[in-house]
Amino acid sequence: MDERTRARFSRRSVLGFMGTGAIAVAAPGALSACSSSGGGSAPAATGPISAADLARILPAYQPLDLVQPDIPGVDGSTPGFTTMPARLVKSVAATPGKGGTYTVMSPAWWTPPPGLGSNTFYQAVNEQLGATLDFQVADGNTYGDKLQAVLASPKDIADWVVMPSWNIPPRFGQGVGKLFTDLTDFLAGDKIKKYPNLANIPTDAWKYSAFNGRIYALPYPGELIGNAIFHRRDIFEQLGLQPPTTPEEYIAVAKAATDPAAGRWGSEDVWNGAQFIFNASTDWYVQGGKLVSRFETDGYREAVAWLRQLFESGAVHPDAVAGNTQNAKDRFEAGQTLLTFDGLGGWEEALTRVRPSNPSYDQQPLDFFAPAGQEPRIPKGAPAGIFSFLKRTDDTARIEEMLAIADFCAAPFGTEEYQLVRYGVEGEHFTRDAAGAPTLNAKGQTEVTSTYEFLVSPPIVNATVQFPDMVRDLTDWMARMSTFSVEPVFYGQQIQDPAQYSSLGKPFDDLVKDIARGREDLDALDEAVKTWRSSGGDELRAYREKFLTGDETEI
Repeated sequence: MDERTRARFSRRSVLGFMGTGAIAVAAPGALSACSSSGGGSAPAATGPISAADLARILPAYQPLDLVQPDIPGVDGSTPGFTTMPARLVKSVAATPGKGGTYTVMSPAWWTPPPGLGSNTFYQAVNEQLGATLDFQVADGNTYGDKLQAVLASPKDIADWVVMPSWNIPPRFGQGVGKLFTDLTDFLAGDKIKKYPNLANIPTDAWKYSAFNGRIYALPYPGELIGNAIFHRRDIFEQLGLQPPTTPEEYIAVAKAATDPAAGRWGSEDVWNGAQFIFNASTDWYVQGGKLVSRFETDGYREAVAWLRQLFESGAVHPDAVAGNTQNAKDRFEAGQTLLTFDGLGGWEEALTRVRPSNPSYDQQPLDFFAPAGQEPRIPKGAPAGIFSFLKRTDDTARIEEMLAIADFCAAPFGTEEYQLVRYGVEGEHFTRDAAGAPTLNAKGQTEVTSTYEFLVSPPIVNATVQFPDMVRDLTDWMARMSTFSVEPVFYGQQIQDPAQYSSLGKPFDDLVKDIARGREDLDALDEAVKTWRSSGGDELRAYREKFLTGDETEI
């Protein structure tokens, strides 16, 4: 697999995990040095907003029907394409830009591409845009630190800033209007129709792009479900094992698959999967009409107890028992473990790595299950995972030009624009494989990167046409699981907790590891919960209660 493809898949894996509560990492007070510089009045400090007020500022959803998927989505699940469209559609009739020049700050978790002056990919896209975007690409692993420094010095802010959700600083809502342009009056309601590709982005993604009741960000939409417990179906069939359908069966099957003499263990450490099974995978729940932390729920305790039983069974790989999670993918792909938890993007990565040498390799997600007498309750993933912001300005012409450029970048799969911003020019940056999918050549691997698509993206589709079996299996699985999807408490709301509470949950991470491995008793959870409450948990709960709308489902 080429570097560019590997980078794209790795990023998608990261996005898959964001639905489970990725934590923003940034120093408190990063925006304390911000000053007003035009673009309308700054918003008040972050606070609750009514559902009615929020609905009034959201863009009107206008889904596009340019290219029909081979497998439609169901109730928000990701649609699938098992083949490339016979003909690409042009979604933007006129050149969107007016000759403007804009600097763009963007992350990269791979080797940064050459700059504008020597990058023919940038030059080709900018030519079609009718404007110049000059990307300032920074290391994604230290991007949060870079953002802090830039946001603290408004004069250093680029015209367009990409911000992954996990890099949004504390107290960002207090300063967002001092730094970035309020887009509400350009996009609210039917005004979005001026930008059809932006109007094709689901409402929940726009809702999640609102800070203090105003639209400030352009979103990179997420998936309904981003994670799964996977099993090696090929080896299961060789061993005569059936996929588990209950928590008890999981342990039994994992134990039956374990054969240390053959170098095979049934399971990795699937703590994240356990929290899904026992309905304890989101931070907050409403139970009995009250807001409770997941640490306080019966489901969390049951998940810890189940995980301990799994470890006691001897079915967990010794390296996982020792805490080595870095090589979990390698162990699973090599058949050393047969059950693991991963982001859905990891499926595509694995097939690309393993299928060339092992054509029979077959990993499949388990249908989510729950304890006896219960149905699965799968929390919806974050409606967006990456955002971009326009530097605060009163220049309406510049704002509208950048929004027109964003509309071009948001063109859906099956369009000329989608292909251009992701793969460049055919023959120069990419060729096509046997399935017709674009494949970057050596030049493309060096120059093409995910910069334009980070600005804003269309709804996600599964279009890995080189693996049509995976497309069918994944699309069908997500459609089945969509029946059990639920909106977690505070779904789609941009809420930033006070910085002093950011590490409250950390002791539970270490405690769960100790309980699972028999170093602590399950009763240690009771004392940990008491400590959490007295150390700020009750205050955090009171803060969060202000954001309840009264319409929350008890889950």
